[in-house]
Amino acid sequence: MNRKYVLILFFLMGVVIVGYGQSTRDVNTPKAPAPRYQAFKKEKKGFMFGLFKKKQKPQFKTYQEESEDFRERVSAVLEQKAKEERKMNKARYTNPLYFGHKKPPKKRKNGKKKFCKECGLWH
Repeated sequence: MNRKYVLILFFLMGVVIVGYGQSTRDVNTPKAPAPRYQAFKKEKKGFMFGLFKKKQKPQFKTYQEESEDFRERVSAVLEQKAKEERKMNKARYTNPLYFGHKKPPKKRKNGKKKFCKECGLWH
């Protein structure tokens, strides 16, 4: 009789212990790490934790303003491309004697040529 009660007691304790165990659905995901830098300054909260602070309404741009901004950005990109194209037309980039140097390398005699670190050729 005592064995029966002991077995029932162990069975109930096992059921209780298993019931308090972690199931596969109770997963605690780790929180994301805090940012290493602050991209924007935090706003200072005013009186009463900012309850009575005036809220700014979002300002929407009109179609005219958006199109002007777009045209300005496109013109800036075109200017930059034109500037790069003018730069590439210089002799440094078009003349094969420069080998990518700012100034053309010196022509030395066969016995006195030096190895160039920039282009990997002997000049």
